[in-house]
Amino acid sequence: MSEQLAASTVRPPSFRELGLEGIADSLEVHREETDPPATPQYDCPDLRDLLLVAERQPGSVAVIDTTRHERLGRIENVGRAPHSIVFHRSLAENDPEASAYVQSRQGWVSKLDLASGDLVRRVRAGTSGRAIAISADSNYLLAGYYNPNHAVVLDAETLEPLHRLPAHAVDPDGQSIASRICTVRDVPGERCFLVVLKDAGRAWFVDYDDPSFPIVDEVAVGRTLHDAVYGSDERYCYLASQGDECLYVLDVRERAVVDRVPTAGPPHPTPGAIDESRGLGFTGTVMSDAITAWDLESREPVADIEVPGHGMFCNSHPDSDYVWGDVIFDDTDRDNEGVIYAIDPDDLVVSTVIDTTEWAPGRSLHPEFTRDGSHVYVSCWDAGKLLVFDSSTGALTAEIDGLETPTGTFLGDRATEP
Repeated sequence: MSEQLAASTVRPPSFRELGLEGIADSLEVHREETDPPATPQYDCPDLRDLLLVAERQPGSVAVIDTTRHERLGRIENVGRAPHSIVFHRSLAENDPEASAYVQSRQGWVSKLDLASGDLVRRVRAGTSGRAIAISADSNYLLAGYYNPNHAVVLDAETLEPLHRLPAHAVDPDGQSIASRICTVRDVPGERCFLVVLKDAGRAWFVDYDDPSFPIVDEVAVGRTLHDAVYGSDERYCYLASQGDECLYVLDVRERAVVDRVPTAGPPHPTPGAIDESRGLGFTGTVMSDAITAWDLESREPVADIEVPGHGMFCNSHPDSDYVWGDVIFDDTDRDNEGVIYAIDPDDLVVSTVIDTTEWAPGRSLHPEFTRDGSHVYVSCWDAGKLLVFDSSTGALTAEIDGLETPTGTFLGDRATEP
């Protein structure tokens, strides 16, 4: 078992409990909401084309214009190891006043003004933050934590903590346990948050139309849950069970597990490779040299595609002919830490392998498409740069320097995602 997966499957003790008052006391206001917005800093016609890049070591976010392949700036003080980023829903309409929200592993949730590049405010609701979601109306955020074992509802405008959900439930062995929160998502059309309890193996539906934020449904899923992706119809959510080595299919309308998709190893389906035109889904499988492809209608695996190492992230785009992936967490002795690849979804084979160490020594990870699907961005963690590739040919298009330990990449167009 890889060190990374071992760390994720062993449940650490939760640190001291943290109530709403303690969370509220951590709130830092860096720019009053009543202040006039700062002069727009970024000359980007459509904010949906902005790419926010987590800079792990300094605890900052780099801002990239993906239409010109240029670094525009950096927003600092979002907390060490930024992990997840979500966007105000109005960004889908290119609202110039839209915000982004960053959750760091250090536990901070930060509100960013995308036009000015300002850190507006931030609050710390725990440590080891791992998941953040925004409601369909952009009124609320939900932040999930490994420590303490809880999820916290925040006012999206002010970051005021509104409600705390201690994560305690019965696990698959019938034991009543505290559990880490590994995934939170909005549930399309249901006015609910989906909260996934890693250790308890359960999913909660939390009603955000009710100001008391009640848990209105609870579904037993499987062992050692991790991340999740929605299918193209946004009805079926594919929940990764790294303990059972499968994707459980959760019908979010019926609020029931309706099927399972066996995978070649412990699955890691995010950021998401759902090919609606071919009716296929693809998931990375850590600890194996394979990407599992499955039929979205029959929910049967159709191929375990051999890839050049143990991967983590794979991604697709409706206007690209290929699925792109990495091998960032290969813990073998192979010299492949800079390898990325593209899969031909018609032949279900790897068609292109690129060794990014030709331009950037060290690890590469987290392929992210541009909004039009024409290019793929790859983070070069150790070299402190981004590489940009033509998504069809694999040709290098641009190199963007001046970053510090870049990891996750998040395009503004994600504002449309649940």
